[in-house]
Amino acid sequence: MTTPETQIKQMVKQYLDLKGVFNYPVLQGMGAYRGIPDRVMHYNGEVHYLEIKKPKGKLSPSQLDFYLQCQKDGIPYHVIKSLEDIQEIVP
Repeated sequence: MTTPETQIKQMVKQYLDLKGVFNYPVLQGMGAYRGIPDRVMHYNGEVHYLEIKKPKGKLSPSQLDFYLQCQKDGIPYHVIKSLEDIQEIVP
């Protein structure tokens, strides 16, 4: 049985692949940076970070720190909670 978050991750990957958008997962493991997002995509000449959450999910403190660093650096960061969220970014 897949979780709602896993289902959204699969839909986002399939949608981006259908749109021809280069994207890849960020694999977590020993030594990984805390708070790093789930997926990266290259779109319109920019690198975008995608944190995928279940519909009522919230960022952890380390994810919030990563998001704030991206904001400070002008790097696009998106919290995706549905297929519609990614469709708004990549129509």
